[in-house]
Amino acid sequence: MTPQRSRRTAAILLIVAALVIVAVVIVPFFLLNRHYDKALAEMTGQLDRYQRTSASRGVATQQLEAIRALEPRKGFLRTGAAALSAAEAQEAMRSMIEANGGKLITMQAPVAKDDGRYRQLTVNVQLSGTIYALRKILHAIETNQPALFVESLQVRSQVPANFKPNPGNEPDVYMQMDVSGFAVPGSS
Repeated sequence: MTPQRSRRTAAILLIVAALVIVAVVIVPFFLLNRHYDKALAEMTGQLDRYQRTSASRGVATQQLEAIRALEPRKGFLRTGAAALSAAEAQEAMRSMIEANGGKLITMQAPVAKDDGRYRQLTVNVQLSGTIYALRKILHAIETNQPALFVESLQVRSQVPANFKPNPGNEPDVYMQMDVSGFAVPGSS
């Protein structure tokens, strides 16, 4: 190797060594800087979210108080044993049917089933009455406290298809319905 060529090789090796040393120092610094920039941006975003959440606390508190004032528990049947809750639903149905012109034929409460946090109680009701009485009974069920829901409804006429009723005298129809209500088991 000639002296000029060996000087060039040495200069190139010196430049490469300097670049490697600079890269060893600068690259980790750059990576740390990028890591902390991401962490800082993430924490700034979290702080903004927390500040927005804390700013809406007054509104959320007012809304919570409004919901508590509505007494959401009154929409549920009495808690306790399933038989007590079913008895409450049966008594509510009996009073609605009698108050609205229906004639109760039979009522029974099949087995209650737990539905997550709630216990669903179903009452099978068979009754007769005019179609107007049925309308009043369904309206009473819909507006009742505790809330009751008609799950199935069958209405059958008890007269032949060609029957002509006297004016002002509606024939009775036979009705069978499953009415459900919900109770919160284990709370009072």
